Amino acid sequence: MIKQSDVVVIVPHLGADKQQEYAFDECYASLKESVPDMRILVAKNGPACPHIRSVRVLIQGQCKAVNAAVAITNEPWIMVTNDDMIYPPGWFEKLTSNLPKDVWCVSPQLVEPRPGAPSFIVYFCGGAGGDFDKQKFFDFVKNHQGEGLRTGFNLPFLVKREVFDIVGIYDIRYDPWSSSSDTDIQCKFELAGVKTYQNTNCLIYHFSQTSGTFHPDNHWNWSENYEYFRQKWGFERPGDPDVWFSKNLIKYDQLKYNPWWKDFYAKKISESTA
Repeated sequence: MIKQSDVVVIVPHLGADKQQEYAFDECYASLKESVPDMRILVAKNGPACPHIRSVRVLIQGQCKAVNAAVAITNEPWIMVTNDDMIYPPGWFEKLTSNLPKDVWCVSPQLVEPRPGAPSFIVYFCGGAGGDFDKQKFFDFVKNHQGEGLRTGFNLPFLVKREVFDIVGIYDIRYDPWSSSSDTDIQCKFELAGVKTYQNTNCLIYHFSQTSGTFHPDNHWNWSENYEYFRQKWGFERPGDPDVWFSKNLIKYDQLKYNPWWKDFYAKKISESTA
């Protein structure tokens, strides 16, 4: 069983408008209430968050922010979350209970107010505009019966620090808006032999699309990042539904990325079961 004190939660936060600040306040409060023994570190682009433990990264970028926070922590497990996600009571126990020993990366199942990724649950509890009904979401969680572990990946994700130590953290070439960076790190895990799982017993609410990544003004960055991913890996970024269920991510017949740690964990598992 993973203890709360073994985990640091890293919350990258831009805070460029009122909606982003509202979402962050709700996210941070839900973490403080639900996991009081867990360290929470805000990775802030721009002005510091008053009265909150944070690291400042003055050059905008979610990848840079997360990397800076990881570098100054030493907990054996790292949880990376968006700043617009709401954590209900008991989420950590549901996420981590009875995990097999070879699970080094696990995500909860997300609940969003509108249709999104195929692995998410759609249930409207409001959003970052100030209409969020926290109790409605908490009641929904109480009545939820998940199906346990399945392959999958999304933010937030809990990963063993040693995995980051082996494969590296985020690729800052995806900044400032970081689109495709999560798929990049998901593919790095897969390439190293780390299977990524989703625990459907654990639900987290996601306001969704508060960061500005999908704003029309930032479409140029999305296009550049998509092309950078293709050039780096040798194939196009996996699409729906494969990317959400961690299936058919890497096209090995087209793969250009060949780091020293390729198959590192696959070999480790093989040796331990031999």
